[in-house]
Amino acid sequence: MSIGTAEGYHVASISCGRDHTLALLASGNVIGWGGDGSGRVAATTPEYCSTAYGPERPVEVKLASPLTSIAAGYGVSLGITRDADVAIWGTNAAGVAGGAEAVLLSSPQSVDGLRDTRHVAAGEFHFGVIDRDGLVLTWGLNVDGALGRPTAALNAVPGWVENLPRIRDLALGAASMLALTDRGEIFAWGDNAAGQLGLGHLQSVAAPVRIALDERIEAIAAGASHALALTASGEVLAWGSNHRGQLGRNDIRYSSRPVRVAFSERVIAIDAGMHFSIALAESGSVYAWGWNACGQLGLVDRDDRSAPTRVPVISGVRTVAAGQAHAVALTATSLIGWGNNTAGQLGGKESRPTTAVSMLNVKTNLSRGHHA
Repeated sequence: MSIGTAEGYHVASISCGRDHTLALLASGNVIGWGGDGSGRVAATTPEYCSTAYGPERPVEVKLASPLTSIAAGYGVSLGITRDADVAIWGTNAAGVAGGAEAVLLSSPQSVDGLRDTRHVAAGEFHFGVIDRDGLVLTWGLNVDGALGRPTAALNAVPGWVENLPRIRDLALGAASMLALTDRGEIFAWGDNAAGQLGLGHLQSVAAPVRIALDERIEAIAAGASHALALTASGEVLAWGSNHRGQLGRNDIRYSSRPVRVAFSERVIAIDAGMHFSIALAESGSVYAWGWNACGQLGLVDRDDRSAPTRVPVISGVRTVAAGQAHAVALTATSLIGWGNNTAGQLGGKESRPTTAVSMLNVKTNLSRGHHA
């Protein structure tokens, strides 16, 4: 499948993983930058914040059929085909589809047992999908109950998560999972050592439990050990670990219940990296806070922030995505990235990871407020 020149790209959505970035084009083709899961296989395992770059231009993911949705994980990516099947590609030491052996998939392969899928979510060692009826299936390692269902398998194949209402979105932490219902409620399960399940305690749970919230939630996001929620009124809630300021305050080390993040304007989209958070405001400005060792906050330094801080220079942003230690923003004409560029996930030769880097010129059909 020929993609064409950079000026011809028509981006529908974006997603960031551990050290790679994906763009889903309106044609259903996918292009990527960076390490495993981007469409190429990295030769070595990178170190954080180094300046060893991959190819400047994106590579094409070799798809058997066009995709309608994508999710970049930790060296692994998922996609939904136009037939609503699930495709998976990348490298994972524990397998990617319930297999107990390490796998390397440079080209997407189908995941058995998954049909009629409308949403995918990729983590490091666990994965999830939502089918057209709003039911959730998970697979992978069930450490600390991350799969939300009983299984004795070390590396479980896809299976149903029971006792959930109709679900429309999933967000995966390091070993936890959040599920957003059609009614704007959040259910959580898995590891809870830092309170990242938002349940008011620090005990892990192996089955879905509803988070006590009085407000309708429109979007969710999860970092390694913290989580975010966007309310219907455009406010941001956060919970879990705060050791790098990722909850947007400096008076607590963690919170096992949702706390409000102070913003001066309405927020329309959110995402979370390993220990940092980003938000898109209604004005088109991007805010970031938390861990900044690799410049992933886009603030021209490497100092952590404990309050949302506007990313300078960029404006008119339509959607945002966060990887482990990098972030990407999509405007009407540009795809812009900043932070860690270890594997070339920013798609350029810029040697200063604290400075925003233009990746390529694109055309976009994204509607304002879309959450990728």
